[in-house]
Amino acid sequence: MTRYVIVGAGAVGTTLAVELADSGQDVLLIARGDALRYFRQHPVKYHTPTGIRNVRLPVAATTDDLALHTGDLLVLTAKTQDVGAAAEDMAWRDVRNPDGAVTGLAADHIPVVTVQNGLAAEGMVARWFATVIGAVLLVSARYERLGEIHVGASPTVGAMIAGLATGDSARGGSAVATLVDDLGKANFHAEAVPDIRAHKAAKILHSVKNGLEVLSGDPSAKAAVGAALVTEARLVLAAAGITFHEPVALASVFSRQRATRNTAPPGRQSTWQSFARGAASNEIDYLNGEIALLARLHGVAAPLNTTLQQLLGRATRDGGGLDLPGLKTLTNLLPVSDSAPRAGELLRP
Repeated sequence: MTRYVIVGAGAVGTTLAVELADSGQDVLLIARGDALRYFRQHPVKYHTPTGIRNVRLPVAATTDDLALHTGDLLVLTAKTQDVGAAAEDMAWRDVRNPDGAVTGLAADHIPVVTVQNGLAAEGMVARWFATVIGAVLLVSARYERLGEIHVGASPTVGAMIAGLATGDSARGGSAVATLVDDLGKANFHAEAVPDIRAHKAAKILHSVKNGLEVLSGDPSAKAAVGAALVTEARLVLAAAGITFHEPVALASVFSRQRATRNTAPPGRQSTWQSFARGAASNEIDYLNGEIALLARLHGVAAPLNTTLQQLLGRATRDGGGLDLPGLKTLTNLLPVSDSAPRAGELLRP
C-alpha cells in the first residue's frame, strides 16, 4: 500500500490527510509549530456539511529523523512561495526498503505531487526531485482555528486533475494512476491527464482574479477588472508560447464532483484567507506575478496584473487585511490609450 507523506498541515493538506486516512490509506502528516504540537495530542476536528468527525492523524516534524519508505508518495501542500524550501528539506532524506536497508535518496526514488496554484511549482521541485506530478486541486477547505478544518462540500469534498510534469513516464504514470485511484476512494473526484501544464495554465486564468477579493469597492468594477485581468493573462500566456485550456475545461471536470451539499461561502480563495489572517506571505507573486514575469521575459505588457501584484505586495508588507484600497488604480488602467502598449503587444519594435 502507498503511504502518503503530506507536507503541510494547513487546510488543504489536513483535508487530504483526513480523507485518505478515513478511506484506509496509510498517511503521515508533516506539520510544524502550533499545528504540530496540537495534532500530536489531539484529533483533527473535521467539519463537513453532514457533521463533525474527530480524526487522529500520524504527524511528524520536518526536524524529526523521518524515515521515508520505498513506495511512499510525497504530497507538497505548502503555498507556492514555500514549496521550494519544502522540497529541498525532503530531497536528501534516506529511503529504506521493508528490510530497513537504505536504497537511496528521496530525490531519486520518491515521486512528488505538487498541488500549488500557478505555473512555477513543478519546475521548482524538479531542482531536487526526479519525478514530479503536477495537480490542479479544488477543495473548499478553511482552517478557522487551531485543530479545526471546515470543508464546504459533501460527500465528495473536492476534485483533482493530475499528470506527470517531469520524470520517467513509467514510474510517473504508475504514481499518477495510484494517486487518482486512491483519491477516488477518499471522497474526491480525480482524473489523470496527459497535459497537466495546460490545465495548470487554465487554473491561473481563474486565479489571477483572486486578489480582487481583498480590495474594497463596487462589485461591478471588480468584475470588469477581473475580466480584463483574465484577458491580459491569456494574451501573455499565448505570447510566451504556453498552451492553455480555457477555465471552462476545468469547470467541466470539477462539475463531476457531484457534491450533495455545498455550504462554502462564495469567494474566499486562498489569497483572501492569507490576507484575512495577516499572513507574512501569499501566492500573488506566483499568480499575477507569474503573468508579470512572463510578460517581461517575452517583451509584452501586462499592466493590470503587474499593478495588482504591486498593490498587494505593498499591502502584505503593511500587514495585510481586507477591504483594502487600490481598485480605482486598477479601473484607471481599463481604458488604455491607443498610444500605450496593450497586453500582448510588443514593448519594442
